Amino acid sequence: MTGPLSWPSLLKRGSHWAHIAAVPRHQVEEFAATLSQRKHAAVRLLRGKHCPTREELLEEFARALDFPQYFGRNWDALEDCLTDLEWLSAEAFVLIITNADQVLKKSPGELRTLAGILTTVAAHWATSEPPASFHCLFHCEPGSAEDLRHRLAEGGILPS
Repeated sequence: MTGPLSWPSLLKRGSHWAHIAAVPRHQVEEFAATLSQRKHAAVRLLRGKHCPTREELLEEFARALDFPQYFGRNWDALEDCLTDLEWLSAEAFVLIITNADQVLKKSPGELRTLAGILTTVAAHWATSEPPASFHCLFHCEPGSAEDLRHRLAEGGILPS
């Protein structure tokens, strides 16, 4: 998704879970506010510029998703919490990562691990009872979409 932001694709089960939005940041924040008003949707904004390392990424996930106190701040704990999310009580989970080009910038080798976790989480929610949708919208400024798409493809988040 590099065209107009559209909430139906972010609430639909069965479609690919990763999307790119190359729009000014204020537009993605307005979109997030509008989308969060949808009934049964849990929309959370993660600040990519606060996620240059694995440790900082895990902290940002914990902050944005209000993870429980017992969150272990490691990859296994991230997957455990993302496949639970009972405290959010929703039929659609949408993570919007602003400035996604900054995510794991200092730890680029960790992007494949994050991709594996997010793929597992999306599959989990698609087959859960009741099923729910899980999507990540990776934001970048206009003009940076190809660079971000390339980086996310190399990291295994988007198809090559």
